[in-house]
Amino acid sequence: MVVESGLPFESIEEALIEARSRVSSFLFPKSGVEGDALLSVIRREWRSGIGRGKMERIAAVDGSNNSDYLTLGQVIFVVSASLFMKDSEPVIGRKYQIGVMDDYHYRERVSFCRETMEIKMALRSLELEPEILLMDGSFLAMVDRGLWSTPYGQKVPYPMRRILREVESALGVDLTQGLLSHTHLMDISSMIEEIVTSVLEDEKGRPPERDEVRRTMAFIERYEMLSSLNELLRRGGGILVAVAKRSGSRLYFNSRLPDMEVVRRYTSLESGYLSPKSAELRFPEYSGIEDTYRITLTYARLERATNPLRVEVLGDADESFLEELLGSLARYSVRGYPYHLRRVHELAKIGRDLMSHLARNLLVPEVSGRERIGE
Repeated sequence: MVVESGLPFESIEEALIEARSRVSSFLFPKSGVEGDALLSVIRREWRSGIGRGKMERIAAVDGSNNSDYLTLGQVIFVVSASLFMKDSEPVIGRKYQIGVMDDYHYRERVSFCRETMEIKMALRSLELEPEILLMDGSFLAMVDRGLWSTPYGQKVPYPMRRILREVESALGVDLTQGLLSHTHLMDISSMIEEIVTSVLEDEKGRPPERDEVRRTMAFIERYEMLSSLNELLRRGGGILVAVAKRSGSRLYFNSRLPDMEVVRRYTSLESGYLSPKSAELRFPEYSGIEDTYRITLTYARLERATNPLRVEVLGDADESFLEELLGSLARYSVRGYPYHLRRVHELAKIGRDLMSHLARNLLVPEVSGRERIGE
């Protein structure tokens, strides 16, 4: 092969060597203004060591979901929500929801169903009167979904208010009740679609486009989740705790690096936690929910040489409460992660084997589009 004079012919190894130092300094700024500032904050705010707390009645809720194409343009989904509570005897619960939807942003919409079911399982678990109720993830992230806060972005068309009123009136049920997502039930979803189509046609003076209807359906599905979350936060003060294994939030340090990466890179391997920082959970204006809640935020390493966790406590929690809470979680942690959340994750998990079992037993032929060429 002839390489034209003047043009480079670089190997990937040469490019890698040249880029390595720049990538390293960008990802891990251990020196310079930013690195020094982060180290200063860590030295000031990091509390080394976690004792052993005395909380015993700890409950945990988690969910899972999976989906697959059932026919061309239609998706079957399975969602679960599970509860595990350590008491004198273990208490467990699990609920599944199976449905079919069209494939319009189906991954996001199935996640709305999962979050709704998790929240409703948490609401039910309040009846068990736990000292602490753990949820996987982040309360703040449930509300702030970025571009997918709603299918419309942050600006929601006026007819949505009317549509929500008519849907709630037609259903005749409180959307926060039960263990299933009402808006993802197939018969109710069909009824909602009729209402949406009728209102949009009346408002626009023409039959709505298919995507206009589907976008509105997705908005209503998320609205059920937000309403349920508001009910949980209203009733769960003092015991609700969200724990996240991964987080891209930069709320604590306001750094180029995510907070969790700062803690992982700049703290010692010993257990410990950051002094708490307060944040406000505010529902978006388009939801019509005016309630706001204080959230106490920290990052903690429950065991030596394990990854840190993001911890959110509903309400204003001081350091003495955090020490008792984190000490109780550390007492039952497995490789730095609360046993209760690990156990409930296993209860909720939905794998590919379950999806294959479901497809076989529903007796619906799989359609790949390649049947006509003998595959």
